[in-house]
Amino acid sequence: MKKLLSLFIFCSFIIIAVFLMFGDMEKLVEVNLHSTQSLFTYALLSFFFLTADIILPVPSSLVMILNGEVLGFAVGAALSLVSGVLSSCIGFYLGRKSNPLINKFFSPKDREISDRLFHKFGNVAITISKALPIISEAVSVVSGTTAITFKNFLYYSIAGHFIVSVIYAYAGSLSSKLNSNLVAAIIIAAALFIGWIMQFIMRRKDRALVVPGTTATETGAD
Repeated sequence: MKKLLSLFIFCSFIIIAVFLMFGDMEKLVEVNLHSTQSLFTYALLSFFFLTADIILPVPSSLVMILNGEVLGFAVGAALSLVSGVLSSCIGFYLGRKSNPLINKFFSPKDREISDRLFHKFGNVAITISKALPIISEAVSVVSGTTAITFKNFLYYSIAGHFIVSVIYAYAGSLSSKLNSNLVAAIIIAAALFIGWIMQFIMRRKDRALVVPGTTATETGAD
């Protein structure tokens, strides 16, 4: 628990610091995207901005809405999904690479407790976090420092980004002024619901793997 909490606070602090350092980033992104004449050039810029969101304060919600408005619902959602997942994978990679150094500051017991806690609740956290700025980036990096497999991380990241990308692209495709707070609330609620469903399914699968007559510990289940 100590490891997860410390890393999450540290990552969030770094991300917020970067946001403050690059305060004009939102305006830069908006100006560049709105001034683009070619759809291909727009798509490249959008891909770059959303992928760089893991290290730069990119207004991802604005970009994803514009994707739906400029490229249409299907293409806009697909572009946002691919870019967002790639950004999360970069964050996971950064966490994984820094893990050997980070582990020097924590005891084996701290690491064991953190891994167990993240195994139990991390899947839902990954899915839900994709709807929340700063938290999304922090959770991606922290995930890389735990024992979670990249396959699991990718699976739940895709689920979270899919929800966010589809809703924002749909909002953009309507080409009307929508209440941004309402859109954000719908995205968070949808991410929470899907995350809970996925966790429920995974737990049922874990129970199914337990051979009758044995305990979860004997079969390696958690």
